[in-house]
Amino acid sequence: MFENLREDFRVNREGLTRVVILVFRFGAWSLRMPVLLSIPFLVMYRVLNLLLLRLAVGIDMPARLIVGPGLRLHHAGRGISIHSAATIGSNVTIFQDVAIGTRTGIGAPSIGDRVRIAAGAKVLGPISIGQSAQIGANAVVVHDVPANWIALAPVAEIRARSKVID
Repeated sequence: MFENLREDFRVNREGLTRVVILVFRFGAWSLRMPVLLSIPFLVMYRVLNLLLLRLAVGIDMPARLIVGPGLRLHHAGRGISIHSAATIGSNVTIFQDVAIGTRTGIGAPSIGDRVRIAAGAKVLGPISIGQSAQIGANAVVVHDVPANWIALAPVAEIRARSKVID
């Protein structure tokens, strides 16, 4: 827990982001303890998870989630939702309003090391995102992304309005 936390704190300078990371890592640590010993820690985690992460910040990062060290969350992870079956590599950067989850209930993504996922992106289904790949803002990714590739959303199409409003 503390090795990952040290690296997470190194890449996250904002206080609220550090609280989010601390609560998540605490929950993951609690799950690895022997059952009887873990009960008070898991109760404390569930309270902190509900009050701080879900209600105050609006992030859903289950303690069962496997995440490598160096997780960087922008804007304290506001609006991020990650499925518990997903795996996230080391030194991954995730911006706000990102969803990483299943698609029609089948499988969750595997995110490689040094991946950057921009604001509003959706990474869905049993897919792999290769190392050092980038996911663009508002991209909906449902296919594998090879290492060092970029997945981009369609660019907005600019059209004239049909009626001019005064």
